[in-house]
Amino acid sequence: MERKEEIKEELEEVKEELRKEEEEVDQLRDRIRELEEKVRKLENVAKSSNIRSAELQRELEYMKERYRRDLEEQRKYGYEKLALDILQILDNFERALEAATITRDFNSLLKGVELIYSELRKILEKYDIREIDVEGKEFDPYLAEAVETMPTGEYPPNTVVKVLQKGYRLHDKVIRPARVVVSVSEEEIT
Repeated sequence: MERKEEIKEELEEVKEELRKEEEEVDQLRDRIRELEEKVRKLENVAKSSNIRSAELQRELEYMKERYRRDLEEQRKYGYEKLALDILQILDNFERALEAATITRDFNSLLKGVELIYSELRKILEKYDIREIDVEGKEFDPYLAEAVETMPTGEYPPNTVVKVLQKGYRLHDKVIRPARVVVSVSEEEIT
């Protein structure tokens, strides 16, 4: 009987261990279900992120293409307002030439051309295209190109004596340097 009691106790211990292991297995199953649910949620988040990333990539490519087209259009048609203003000047020249052909009046033609010249200067100023004033000033190779030298005692050496072709700036950039005659001392010649 004693043996029976021992076996019974062992059996109870084994049952208790089995029950604990079953609880542990149930807990692990619950944990697995939780982890599987987290994995599903993370997969959904990853899938959504990938979809959003692809959408953003397409949008970025679209924006790049649109920017490229806008830039190309700006390059192609950016001078439209300037062109329209210059066309008005051209119209005025044509009217002046037509009137001069009919009347043969040189003074009227001269006045018309002077008015057109004044109008053209205003248009250039409107677009911030300005003449570079260098005459009588020290020669600056960033603003002018020396094409001749002139020995003179009237001006200090390295002074712009005469402008052969006017220079112009577009905003603060020199778009055409002036072509000038620069003074040199008479002593340098000998």
